[in-house]
Amino acid sequence: MTPETGAALRAKFLLCRPLGQEAVRTAAIYRVVADRLAREGGETLRFDYHGTGDSPGDEGHQSLAPWVDDVLAAHELLAQGDHAPVHWFGMGLGANIALRAALRAKTPPAQLVLWEPVFNGKAYAQALKDGHRAELVRMFRVSWERLLAAGKVAEPQLPGNLLGFEFGPQLSDDLLQMTDLNLLPALRRGIRVICAVHAEHRTVFETLGAPSQLKLHTVESRTDWMSSQAMGTAIAPPDIPRTLISTLE
Repeated sequence: MTPETGAALRAKFLLCRPLGQEAVRTAAIYRVVADRLAREGGETLRFDYHGTGDSPGDEGHQSLAPWVDDVLAAHELLAQGDHAPVHWFGMGLGANIALRAALRAKTPPAQLVLWEPVFNGKAYAQALKDGHRAELVRMFRVSWERLLAAGKVAEPQLPGNLLGFEFGPQLSDDLLQMTDLNLLPALRRGIRVICAVHAEHRTVFETLGAPSQLKLHTVESRTDWMSSQAMGTAIAPPDIPRTLISTLE
């Protein structure tokens, strides 16, 4: 999406989506963000990782490494043509993918906005399983234990289908091997980082001191993007576009 007619180009934004149901349930947010940035002179690029959304590829044969390559390819495409700064934005697992890609980019993004990134792969995998169970309980209106006893469901597993998306062996292993979020390599590359987290996660960054390139933002609203109840969130949490627009200053 290009800036609205009459608005001078101020920056470009690569929007990296999360995975699975989180991508589905945040789609409206990405549209709202693109519209708001266009009004402020921002050009945006949204894309689907290989094997997801409208991109070709077998969903069950994916892994994080090719998705990092997808981000780098999208960045090269977006950066063509002028010298406007390029910023990246990612939510959930999309933030982690963007962080990995930023360490490999020949010309890294000027700013990296990481919104509710995954802090630990095993905890994320458990949240996927818990979300899968919760959705089935909500659908059948019966407890998980009764659904199991009736043979209507099976315990969610990785690899396997969780929340309607296939997690293959390599992606499952990638998720389980993800360690704690580490911003230091990106900061050492000179990338300015805005990391939006819930209040209880701010202590994770205490060991970093107070680097000038890092800004922590406490997320104002708490939404479970794995839940179907998040589909009712038609309006983007206001601090998302506000934070992205602040990168234009």
